[in-house]
Amino acid sequence: MEGASAIRRPVGQMSDAREDILARLEAARPPATAPPTRVSPPAMPEDPIATFAARVEQAGGSLQRASRRDWPLAIEWPVALDAVEQLFLGAGVPEQTGTGLSARGVATTARHVHALAPLEICVLRAELAVVENGAVWQQPATSLERAAALLAEHLVVLVDEQALVPTLHDAYQRIDLSTTRFGWFLCGPSKTADIEQALVLGAHGPRTMSVVALSDD
Repeated sequence: MEGASAIRRPVGQMSDAREDILARLEAARPPATAPPTRVSPPAMPEDPIATFAARVEQAGGSLQRASRRDWPLAIEWPVALDAVEQLFLGAGVPEQTGTGLSARGVATTARHVHALAPLEICVLRAELAVVENGAVWQQPATSLERAAALLAEHLVVLVDEQALVPTLHDAYQRIDLSTTRFGWFLCGPSKTADIEQALVLGAHGPRTMSVVALSDD
């Protein structure tokens, strides 16, 4: 370019500078260390049900145990079952005759999520439960079931006692995301807190959550 002078370094100087930079980088390389040792995940506690119950309570919920044959009659419902006008049963929850458990009210006629606004109780079936934090993994079968879990005043979740896993790591190993369109970990009722550290339950979802561990006894 006219009026401008270009600074050109000899090729030998450029090569020397490059080698000097590479040598400094090599000298600054941290020493080699052994690869990290994989830590074994925690084992199942000696009394998984007691530990799971404590974690559920810490999350604001409650754990009940019952036989799968007559659990509707054996558990304590958040509202008297015969007084409930709106009850939603999720997929996998059998309507057991003679127990008073059956879908009713808006749950049997809803075609849109907005119709579930007055829902009192939602009963769901979970695939597994995590002992370390009291969460249950549940996959809603429909959009209405997913909405019911959020809009109901009270949430009751059934899970088999044999489906308890010790940690979230174990839970992730059992979840096949390639065949899962939507799923979530449910842990206690809806909770929110403000800057004054006042915890409120049920502000954005169910006011109570009860996990029912089912057994063959």
